[in-house]
Amino acid sequence: MRIEKVAIQNYRQHINTEILFKKFSSNDLHIIVGENGTGKTNILNAINWCLYGEEPHISNDSKKLPLFNLKAVEELYGDEDLKVAVEVWVETDEEITIIFSRNAIYKKPELGKNVDPSNINFDVKIVGSDGNTQIHFNEKAASYVGRFVPKDIREFFFFDGERLDQYFKEATGQNIRHAIFEISQIDLLENRLESKLDDCLSELRREAGKKSPKIEETRKSYEEVTDKIKDTIKEIDTCKQQIEIAQNQLQKCDENLRGVPDVSELQERVKELDKQKIDKKSLYKVAYKEKQELLFEVGILIRTWPAIKKTIAVIEEKKNKGELPPTYDKDLLLRTIEDSICKICGNPLNENTKTRVNKLLNEITLSTQVAHGLQIMEAPLFQIEQKLKRFQNKFVTISEQIKSYDGDLTKIENELEDINKKIGGYNLPKIKEWHQEQTKFKGILENETMRKGVLQKRYEGFIDEQKRLNEELDKEIEKGQKAKELKTQIDFCKKSYDVVKSTKQKIMNNTREQIEAETKAIFFELLWKKTTFKDVKINDDYSISLIHFMDYECLGSISAGERELLALAFTLALHKVSGFDSPILIDTPVARISSKHRENFGIALANISENKQTILLFTPDEYSENISQILNNYANTHVSLKMSSDEKETLVRGI
Repeated sequence: MRIEKVAIQNYRQHINTEILFKKFSSNDLHIIVGENGTGKTNILNAINWCLYGEEPHISNDSKKLPLFNLKAVEELYGDEDLKVAVEVWVETDEEITIIFSRNAIYKKPELGKNVDPSNINFDVKIVGSDGNTQIHFNEKAASYVGRFVPKDIREFFFFDGERLDQYFKEATGQNIRHAIFEISQIDLLENRLESKLDDCLSELRREAGKKSPKIEETRKSYEEVTDKIKDTIKEIDTCKQQIEIAQNQLQKCDENLRGVPDVSELQERVKELDKQKIDKKSLYKVAYKEKQELLFEVGILIRTWPAIKKTIAVIEEKKNKGELPPTYDKDLLLRTIEDSICKICGNPLNENTKTRVNKLLNEITLSTQVAHGLQIMEAPLFQIEQKLKRFQNKFVTISEQIKSYDGDLTKIENELEDINKKIGGYNLPKIKEWHQEQTKFKGILENETMRKGVLQKRYEGFIDEQKRLNEELDKEIEKGQKAKELKTQIDFCKKSYDVVKSTKQKIMNNTREQIEAETKAIFFELLWKKTTFKDVKINDDYSISLIHFMDYECLGSISAGERELLALAFTLALHKVSGFDSPILIDTPVARISSKHRENFGIALANISENKQTILLFTPDEYSENISQILNNYANTHVSLKMSSDEKETLVRGI
């Protein structure tokens, strides 16, 4: 099936928009280009509204606006009703045209007020190759939508480029499992057979319980533990979802924070450095003051130190040369001559000793008095020298301290400057918020992982208990004569139930394997890198893995273009396995792809259009020269969306 035409009347920006998607070549490719705000995405919303009555891609700003076009309201006459209508024309391989039509009738609304429609109608017209038309309503009409694109899997047919980029980041395993579940229509087995057999088994056991109190007691215990198992499975599934959400949110945080400094940590470091700076400045001031006081205390001695040092040197030199005579006591010598008795030994003097003492008296000169003065000065000068040496040691120590404090302050200032450079130009509140988010989701991941482990152990214990009670229940029913006739029916139901569960799992596994094989084939067919990757796997837990040629998992490190191509390959694999050969419509398909990969992605999209109708909606910036030069060669339809001069309606122009 392929979309032949979309007609939109009075829906949001579109007053009278009609786009034909005719096929003139082997490539069924169609291009729509429009600036943001021109109603480009609302073409996608209009199709969804027509088929399902919903607008999944509506922006928050548009949600505040009414569904109807405001200019159309202004042009109403009198109390004329306003009709909003969207038609999607689909053609089949059997040359049958299916026209999906939804319209909403509004009593003339007041401008500025968002009102509900007075009536909404949906119908499907089937126009045969012979021109005969059938019209269907309600459930019959909805069944044709299900044949075209079922609501539960529409996100694999009508979506935006962001979904392609985010698909393998957001609850990956859950998304893939849900897709496989819907595609394989397992719900038919689960809802119609498995649940029916489960109910039948419960009813038969209740009947058996009426035959024996012991059977009833065991049955109740069995039912209780079965309910616990179901509740635990739900809790485990919730844990898995939370774990995947936390993992994906952490990946987003990592991407947001890649190359971005840890602001919280740096801000804490700034606080620490500011405190160190205050402490170091205080120590510096104390040491500097102590140095000044020390200099003041010995300032005079320092200024006279050269003279003092020279005097000490002279004294030492004269002492070493023996030029300083011994110091004589003149008074002692005079008393010795006067008394003729030696005042040292007490012996009387003779002529020789008198002559000698007189000679000593004659040798006493001015130099002896000077030498005596020098000797008197030697001790104080030595004390001064020792004081200056102590000063020098203390001065050196304090100077080194000051130099050290000054160096520390320089390092602190340099580090503060580096931090300011690192965080300069960044949105600090946003980065801090990202770090807080990262911390929050790390906690959630840790808690949910631990909780999942606890629940898994609990689940295993309940399974063992259920098995024991089941065996006990079978034995009690076997014993009870009155319940024996129910045993055959119970056994049959149990076998049927096991067969349904086994079949369901086999179908799921088989569908998973088919989708895995198709995803791999399509991905490597479209991929521009032919030797980088070697395999694509959908694992037992439904997570997807992309294997590098060196055998490591690399899904988290590939480019946006490669990630979107893998999601697109997975989507196309779902199309093929599901049997729904419906078109694919992508809004902003290359928004998140760098310019160097857009050309490759454009070639991939052109290749897809050889086997499937492909409708692409671009902004002019996205539809840049490097991709337009490729797609223009294959496009059957190429239209441009512009706003009217009054900016109240979208105008469609062919290019």
